[in-house]
Amino acid sequence: MVRKAVNTDHRIIDCSLKSILSVTLPIMISMASIFLMLLIDRAMLATYSMDSMNAAAMSGNFVCIFSFMYTGIANAAEIFAGQYNGSKQYEKLAAPTWQMIYMALVTYAISFPIAYFSDHINTLPHYYLKEGVAYQQTLMYFAFIPPVRVALAAFFVGQGKTKIITFAIAAGVVLNIALDYLFIFGMKNIIPPMGCRGAAIATIIAEFVQIAILAAVFFNRRNRKIYKTFENRQFNSKLFWDCVKIGVPMSLGNCISMIAWHVVQTIVSHTSKDAATIYNIGSNVYTFFLFVGEGANKGIATISANMIGRGDLESIEKTREIFIAISVVFGGIIAVPLILCSEWIFKALSLFPDDISSLYEDIRATLYLVSIDVALETLLLSHWGILIAGGDSKYAATMSQVCLWIFVVFPTIVLHYLNALTSMPLLYALMALWLIATQFFLYRRYKSLKWYNRLV
Repeated sequence: MVRKAVNTDHRIIDCSLKSILSVTLPIMISMASIFLMLLIDRAMLATYSMDSMNAAAMSGNFVCIFSFMYTGIANAAEIFAGQYNGSKQYEKLAAPTWQMIYMALVTYAISFPIAYFSDHINTLPHYYLKEGVAYQQTLMYFAFIPPVRVALAAFFVGQGKTKIITFAIAAGVVLNIALDYLFIFGMKNIIPPMGCRGAAIATIIAEFVQIAILAAVFFNRRNRKIYKTFENRQFNSKLFWDCVKIGVPMSLGNCISMIAWHVVQTIVSHTSKDAATIYNIGSNVYTFFLFVGEGANKGIATISANMIGRGDLESIEKTREIFIAISVVFGGIIAVPLILCSEWIFKALSLFPDDISSLYEDIRATLYLVSIDVALETLLLSHWGILIAGGDSKYAATMSQVCLWIFVVFPTIVLHYLNALTSMPLLYALMALWLIATQFFLYRRYKSLKWYNRLV
């Protein structure tokens, strides 16, 4: 009896709208779930107390400096997995994931001492100190978790098989919502109210569950046989450093970006509680809607990496044109609730225990500008994804950070020094200038083809 060959079900990714949407929409849904989890954290903390929300936002920004640094490196696994898939080197697909898992574990040497000394290593104003330190310390002890999740997800993203990622993240979000309520507000005579620390614990547990789901599929019998997901566990110094070489510019870019936003947020938080509240409401809404841009970035990077792997430059341009259309459509969809339905947002804010009705006009102007910023960033991240697919992460990260500091951070510092930082919407207008300037440079780089590079 002749044994049938195993159905490998290798996916061919092309520039058709169907193929693009099948890869990108699940990633967008996954990103939306992640940002929704963050938004729900903030909303529940605001219900607990507005000071808790502001403390978590500020401490969360500090933690993200390190978390984004680690995940920026781990994201390089997606590019190598995509190019391996495009060049049909399927037996090597799991190797980049393992190298970045090892990298994630090494980061604990940085995260642990920062967590341990969080009482002294923070930039919190005195009125956010207690809640903010608890949030920061808890998350920093487990800061290696996000890069492990990213590394495991890279195996699936590189193949365009993103439904499992959507499922894992959705499961984590549902669990996080339930645990948020339980740990933030407590349960009478069983669990004490923990505020910010409770929100952090809920997030960590949810992320562990996401990793468990991804790992279960990564190590299933089929993937062990076809993709050698267990056999590829050996440390490969060349591949490790190749991933690091591509990932470090993204990592440094993420790190410098988070430092920049942390500087801005610190200045705003020290200006006044009202300024911090307006800024953080805008930031929370902006962060949530970034799922479109982040999804577009990962989607186009995955598709372009596959096309580079098989030497198909022409299809990348067709893909770019489709993503521009996607950016315009989603940008318009996002603008509607922020511009036309701000009254609904105010009704939701009125349910919180702190009365902030005197801030509504500034919040309204901020939301208008947030809708513009999200649309601009979606377009920007689409071009960024193409450059990253070719390994050109250094240029994209450098130009983004240079423009960010020139157009946003330095003006904020100057305004604060002159005691003229009185308008929070102005900060979101400065963000629009940053995004436009960065888009100009990234588009020029794309047209030059200096980014096009086959890595495997």
